[in-house]
Amino acid sequence: LADAAHHRLREAGVRNVEVRIADGSAPVSGAAGPIEGGPFDVIVLSGSVAQIPAALLQQLRVGGRLAAIVGDLPVMRATFVRRNSGSDFSTAQPWDTVAPRLHGFAELPRFHF
Repeated sequence: LADAAHHRLREAGVRNVEVRIADGSAPVSGAAGPIEGGPFDVIVLSGSVAQIPAALLQQLRVGGRLAAIVGDLPVMRATFVRRNSGSDFSTAQPWDTVAPRLHGFAELPRFHF
């Protein structure tokens, strides 16, 4: 994914972007604390999560955006979050999709009889 981003950015002549690969679950688990270099303008999760953790949203700069696939099979949603202020976020989920689950992110509790 990062290689494809580098290639497309070069082709488009974009030079003011830095592409990083990081473990997005680190601020969620607390294992590594905040991701080095944050807050970020854009965060892209390369797989699905049950929900977007608040700790990851805190890694966004005001005006920053996050793209993720959220939900459980059989239906997941493409999800785009924008940080409008320190505590205000707007979310759009324009279409259904599916993607493999990312490791290290919490699953939602399941109901069992």
